[in-house]
Amino acid sequence: MNKMLTFETIRNNYEVQVYLEFTDKAFILVDYKDHGKGHALYAANIAGKILKCLEYSKREQELAKIAAFVHDIGNVISKYEHDQSSAKIFLDIAGESNYNEEVFVIASAIGCHEDKSIDPVSSIAAALILGDKTDVRRERIRTKNFHYLDKHFRVAAACQNVNILVNRRKMNIGLHIEIDTTICSVMDYFEIFMSRTNYCRRASNILNCNFELYINKDKFL
Repeated sequence: MNKMLTFETIRNNYEVQVYLEFTDKAFILVDYKDHGKGHALYAANIAGKILKCLEYSKREQELAKIAAFVHDIGNVISKYEHDQSSAKIFLDIAGESNYNEEVFVIASAIGCHEDKSIDPVSSIAAALILGDKTDVRRERIRTKNFHYLDKHFRVAAACQNVNILVNRRKMNIGLHIEIDTTICSVMDYFEIFMSRTNYCRRASNILNCNFELYINKDKFL
């Protein structure tokens, strides 16, 4: 008999916890930003929040949260093509005896979350992508010496008070960011994160929404 996957079961799964903890420790050694439990939980909560605000079913919300929580576990092998290894590891954790449509929906969402050349394959994938790619919080940076970081990390270090707002009536998904311009300029943000922003727009389109970007209260998209 197939077991129904739940977010709490996956969140507390021993293998998932070990993979996230090991990855985080490895990334700390090279001062790379958080890809552990903190990022996983943030992405899951945002993915679930977006589908809830758009009145998707509770089960769809849960599937999106599961996909978002485990989307980076493949980093335990390598950051290179970690979306593919994350999907494979998730299938191994689910187990062949529990394979069903929901398991494959989650796996396909995980497997496409880094491929910006294609549209997300489902609403679950779109929610995962939005949960992942809008996590530009300063808290993910390991060092306080922001000015000594390369441009990519300085941009992330400059982002604070990040918020996702969903307007069901207007069908808008808005990313609101305050950027500390003493660390980087607004143009630096676009130079580094333009492909990520476009991917968020395409993910929003899958959910029949427009994607909006506000930086320091000014609307850019």
